Amino acid sequence: MKTLPLLAIWILVALACSSVQAASPSPREQVQPLVDATERAANAHDTDAYMALFQKSPNLVFAIDGRIVRGWEALHAQQLIWWKNGKSDVVYAATAAPEFDTLASDTVLVTQPLSSRRTGTDGKPSIGTFVVTSVWKHLPEGWRIVYAHESWARPAG
Repeated sequence: MKTLPLLAIWILVALACSSVQAASPSPREQVQPLVDATERAANAHDTDAYMALFQKSPNLVFAIDGRIVRGWEALHAQQLIWWKNGKSDVVYAATAAPEFDTLASDTVLVTQPLSSRRTGTDGKPSIGTFVVTSVWKHLPEGWRIVYAHESWARPAG
C-alpha cells in the first residue's frame, strides 16, 4: 500500500522536473537578444556596449580582411578606430535573419548577413555587404563571443 503513494510522488516529481526543463529557454533563445544587442550597439557606435558582449580575454579571436585581431584589449582598441571613437556614420542592417546552430548546450554558432552604409573617404556613400560568423560560449559571466569572423563581399573585377 505504501508503494503506490511513493510511486505517485516520484511520478509527480519527474513530471515537474521535465516541465521545468522544457520551460527553460534554448541556447538560441538565450543568445538571440544578445545578437540583437550587438546590432544596436554597432549602430550607436558604442564600443563599450558592443565589446561587453565579447569574452574579455587574451584568447578572444576576431578575423577580418585577412588578418587576426587577438585579445579583447586589441579588439577594443581597433573597434574605437573603426568607429572613429563613436563618430562614425556607418549604419548596419541585417539583409537576412541570423542563422543559429547550437553546437552544444553552452556553444552557439551565429551567422549574420549584413550590409553597411557610410560616407567614404571621397565623401560619397560607400555601401558594403558582409557576413559575420560568431561563436558564442556560455561562460560564468554569461553568453559571450569567443571567436568571430567578418567576410566582406568584394566587387567583381
